[in-house]
Formats: sequence, C-alpha cells, structure tokens
Amino acid sequence: MKNRNILSTAAQNALPSGVRRMFELARKYDDSVNLTLGEPGFITPEHIINAAIESLKAGKTKYTPNAGIKELRDALAYKLKKENGIECDPDKNLIVTAGATQALMLAMVTLVNPGDEVIIQGPNWPDYRGQIDMVNAKAVYAMVDEKNGFKMTADLIEPLITEKTKLIIINSPSNPTGGVLDWEDLLEIAELVKKYKIFIISDETYEKIVYDGFEQKSLASIPGIEDYVLTINSFSKTYAMTGFRVGYICANQKIVENLIKLHENMIASVPEPMQMAAVRAIYHGEKDVAEMVECYDKNRHLIVEGLNRIRGFSCVYPKGAFYVFPNISEFGMSSEKTAEHILEKTHVVTSPGSAFGPGGEGYIRICYASRYEDIQEALRRLEEAFGTKE
Repeated sequence: MKNRNILSTAAQNALPSGVRRMFELARKYDDSVNLTLGEPGFITPEHIINAAIESLKAGKTKYTPNAGIKELRDALAYKLKKENGIECDPDKNLIVTAGATQALMLAMVTLVNPGDEVIIQGPNWPDYRGQIDMVNAKAVYAMVDEKNGFKMTADLIEPLITEKTKLIIINSPSNPTGGVLDWEDLLEIAELVKKYKIFIISDETYEKIVYDGFEQKSLASIPGIEDYVLTINSFSKTYAMTGFRVGYICANQKIVENLIKLHENMIASVPEPMQMAAVRAIYHGEKDVAEMVECYDKNRHLIVEGLNRIRGFSCVYPKGAFYVFPNISEFGMSSEKTAEHILEKTHVVTSPGSAFGPGGEGYIRICYASRYEDIQEALRRLEEAFGTKE
C-alpha cells in the first residue's frame, strides 16, 4: 500500500504553537522574565491538594464512570444552578473531562463533520483552530479589535452564517484579549441561536476572573436555547489547578449521551483523586479565588499603566482573564519579529499576536498572572530598552 507510511492529514497540517516557540527561544536566557504562558502564578490551594491526597490514600485509584463521579457531577449541578442560573440534571446533562481542552475536542468530534464551518473569534485561543482542522472542518472568523472592546457580538457573527455553519464558539472572558460579553451581548447571540438553530459552545474557562464589579453571565441561562448550548468550563485557571486536568461540559441529554460514548474511546475517565480535588474547590474554594483575582487586578493595573508609558505600546484595560493584548504596530515590524526583538533586548518573554490567528497581527499577548515583582522587573527592562513617551 502506497499510503502505509504516510502520517494523517491532521498530523501533517498541525501548526506548532507560536506561544511555545517563544517559550523555547527564551531558554537561552538565564535571567528571562516569562510573561507568555497562560498559567496562574499561584500554587494550588493546600486544602484542594489535600483532597486529592486523601482520595489517593483511601485507594480511589480505579476507573470511574465515564461521565465522572457522582460527587463531582452533583457539585457541578449545584454550582451551575447557584452561580450561573443553569438548571442541570447531574445524571443527564453533565460529563467530566480532562480540562477544557479535551472538553472542546470532545464537543468538536461529537458535533462537527468534515466540510462544516465553525465560527470563532479572530484573534482566538489557537487550539480552537487546531481542533477545527483536526476534524477537517473550516474555521470562519468574526474579527474583533480594541475599538469594539474585543467583543464577538451578534452583529459580527450573523453575516458569517451560511448553510455550512454547524457550530459557533464564544469565549468570555477571552483569551488572548481579555474582552468580555455582557448580558445584552449574550441575549442578542441567543436570538441568533434561536433563529438559525445552530449549536454554540460557550467557553467560560475564565468566568470568575473578572474586574471592576463585572459579573460574567452564562449563555445557557437564557430560556429557549438549551438544546443548542454546550457550556464548557475548567478548574485550571480559576483555582490554579492546570496540572489536575479537570473540566466539564453541560449540555442537553442527547448530546451528553453521545459525548460519553466518544469520551470512553478517548480517555475513558478522569482520575478520581483529581475529581475529588475539584469537588473540594467548588464547595470551599471561593476565598482562594477572591484572593487570586485581587492579585491579578493589581497586576492588571500595573501592566496597563506601565506599558502605556513606554514607547511603542498602546494597551487597553482588559475586563477579564489575565492577559493584556497591547498594540505594538508602532514598532513597524510583524508581531513575531517584535516579540523576538523584545526578547533579545530585554529578555522579557511575550507571545506574538500572530500566534492567535487572524486579527492578532499588530499585537502581542502578555500574561499578567505572574508575581507582581516579575511584572515590575519586566516593565523596568522594557522602559530602559525603549524609553518613555514623555
């Protein structure tokens, strides 16, 4: 057979991460300040770690139900009703996944066929595009920018809907921009879902990391669209649990039944100790979240005010997540060249906007979930290298 030794199309077409590339380039600098990876700068709260340890010591090392343990599904149903206004049957509407990344991939293979179109934001988290490519579908971009607050609104989405549109993905708060969708935005998007009867994923990974009194609402809390909405969330960013790999999908019963079948063929189940840690986080983690968000907010003010003093940078305040997406077009180079230039001159590691797809050129992404002192040092180096505007 001629094709015996040829890799799959998905493998051949997969693009390396522009974020990881900068991370690797920085390895040659012992004094680098890394502001590129989207990871909380906190250790997982001790009581959450202890919940996993206690589960391990109790011998909870066997397979679990494919949908997740009962304790976690019950906790999630409680959380979704109390915090999100979503009525959810823990035995019919929930599946526990290995983080939001696997949740999104699982949803993609459940809903999307080759040739279908998936509407996503541009710029966006790169894995959206990667997963769309893996199922041989086509990404269609709703372009946002700083002028509209980096918001993927209904008026941007509707002109892109065609007979081939199978899925829309919204992400609020957004990676990489920090943009958020308010209640009116969600209501207008819900009207599109009703009108066109299209599946929509609401990626709410950063829902609790918001500022200035903003409260992120859930699309699925709007009546009349429950058959079409998949709410995806994760414990990674909110509770500093990136290595635990616990996320979930809330959707209608028919979708969840099919998610479970494919989930069994992917990873079977999430380890029980990690799930028990997530249970602990839901019931006892709010104080930890509040303290972390308070620190992120201090970092947010520091980085925005600092960047806006420095030549070549123009930065709007993000309303959520822990990223800024400053405009660096004044440097007169591509975002990739600018990020490399910044790294070479200052040893500060950032991510080129081009790594986040269409709409990212002219920007870089900076993660401010690091220590306050690290951000201060990064700003000091940038100011020393490029000078101030005054």
